[in-house]
Amino acid sequence: MHYQQWGDGAPLIALHPLALESTVFAGAARRFAELGLRTLAVDLPGFGQTPGDHERLTPAVLAEPVVELARRLERPPILLGMSLGGRVAIEVALRAPQAVRSLVLVAPFLPWRRHRRLTSMMRHLDPNWAQRLPLERVWPALKLLSDRLESIPALEHDWLARACVRVAYYSTCPATRVSFLSASRELALDPADGEAGLWSRLPQLSVPVSFLWAGRDRLIPSSHAPDTVEVLPEASHLEVPCSGHFVNFRHYRCMEHAMALATERALYFEEPAERPAAPAEAPCLSRPARPEGSVSSTLFSSSSSAA
Repeated sequence: MHYQQWGDGAPLIALHPLALESTVFAGAARRFAELGLRTLAVDLPGFGQTPGDHERLTPAVLAEPVVELARRLERPPILLGMSLGGRVAIEVALRAPQAVRSLVLVAPFLPWRRHRRLTSMMRHLDPNWAQRLPLERVWPALKLLSDRLESIPALEHDWLARACVRVAYYSTCPATRVSFLSASRELALDPADGEAGLWSRLPQLSVPVSFLWAGRDRLIPSSHAPDTVEVLPEASHLEVPCSGHFVNFRHYRCMEHAMALATERALYFEEPAERPAAPAEAPCLSRPARPEGSVSSTLFSSSSSAA
């Protein structure tokens, strides 16, 4: 499994969203380094430079090499996952709790508890259909488009947005397209309840958990938080009102700040008295008079739907 590394100190393994790869953490890793953390950002199987050897890229399959990496480190790492990466991080902690120090879950994918009949239709999707798309023929044009978009000054330091831009270029690889459809199908089919259901297994988590939600996220909205409170009442929650799921433009610094804040809390879960004082707000760059991008540290209650 390919991974990139930044910083020195206690280990943190970072897991990327669906269709992206390890470069999304190039900016956040610098903030983690200021906390004394060494970030190991991985390419999950089937994405980036890690080949996908399985047709069914289930969360369990994606978690296997992450468990192996965590066990090889000098001490259990903090595990940070975004979207798909958050779902994989949960699976790692459920399967190998001794190998993980704590979890930081940024808008993690959690199985739908409604519309199960609709999601069950995904079982008829054959990921190999993606190989029939002749996108390889337009590779030069998509590569040129990706390069042009990445060169926009506003995206110079926004590594998450730049990785999203490269998705069009990456899609010209048949194997990458197959991996994308396979992982998407398995997320849709991920059981919600019952013995194998994630919501039924979540209370088994034995490591500290921090959730980070984006206020403008329409894909995995912060309204999901009350459901997690019911099964993980001890978990902490933060919300970044100005941020969305992926591309945040001038607000990307707010999300990076919030990720560092949530990670800092995870770092000092064991010894909270030693946690240094840190600003509780990330200034919103578009409305300095009224910091819409402030990070809410209010805990969600089971009766509320927002921070």
